[in-house]
Amino acid sequence: MDQGTVQGAARQRPDGMVHEGVPYREPALLARELHAPVDEALRGGGRVVAVLDGPNRAALESLLGSAASGIEWREPAEVHRVPAFTVAGRWARAIRRDPHPDARTTVIAQHLDLPGVERGHWIRLDAALNVALDGLPVTMLCPCPADRDLDLVRATHAALRVGGESLPTAGVRDPVELLADYPPPPPPDLGPPAAELAVTIDALPAVRRLVARTAPLAGLDPEGTADLVLAVNEIATNSVEHGPGHGRLRLWTRNGLVAEVHDVGRMAVPFPGIVAPPAAGARGRGLWLASELSDVLQVWSDATGTTVRLLVEPHGGAG
Repeated sequence: MDQGTVQGAARQRPDGMVHEGVPYREPALLARELHAPVDEALRGGGRVVAVLDGPNRAALESLLGSAASGIEWREPAEVHRVPAFTVAGRWARAIRRDPHPDARTTVIAQHLDLPGVERGHWIRLDAALNVALDGLPVTMLCPCPADRDLDLVRATHAALRVGGESLPTAGVRDPVELLADYPPPPPPDLGPPAAELAVTIDALPAVRRLVARTAPLAGLDPEGTADLVLAVNEIATNSVEHGPGHGRLRLWTRNGLVAEVHDVGRMAVPFPGIVAPPAAGARGRGLWLASELSDVLQVWSDATGTTVRLLVEPHGGAG
């Protein structure tokens, strides 16, 4: 995605993504704000997915009555156990794969306090959503406490829903600029790897064999193993063909298989793997494909170079 595309990603389109913040002070008031758009979506046959904490869910269910059975509920801790870019990518993937593509999807995605989830997660998530969901038929309604910094909510949402009205915001920021202020933290160090290998163009077959041999030890089934082999091959090939020509692969067998490719080059990709590259373009496809095939993709650069980390979990399919 070029800079101009990213800058246009935050603009709200009536036939594409609608991204609204919903400030609230108590569950009953939030339920009243959400009632009209949710009821309209359900009556129109659209899909409604909600990520709400217990009190807010109970208030909305009480107000909707039997209609609440049409909502697909997600547990906040499960949705946000992965990095913000992964959450955004999963929403985009779910909407692209909706069996009823002509129906609009409504997502209620609450900003809330969760263990291990810091404030920057929500800023990065909303910025990434503006990129990942651009042009898709989805309405994102993001409840957030009214006593939080609403300037940051306005920076990532084209409108605020207040008093039953959608009020356009001023000052929506370019996602890339916002990310520069709230960069994702580097993932935690995983300690000594279970296996590692130098990566060169001649070593790519050995890279694939090592991943295929190690994946079953992490509980991956044949499908999950095949996905990870292809994903790692894409990242390793990028490293040797478009990077410095050599790198290092490390593997860990914890909670699935974690694969990491590090090289001394620098990668300036603000939202790696979130958006598919243009069909006519050859660059950028490796990161996107690796993201599609894995459960989590993380990319970061520091003084030593660039690292791409992939996780495939034992369930055998990418989120």
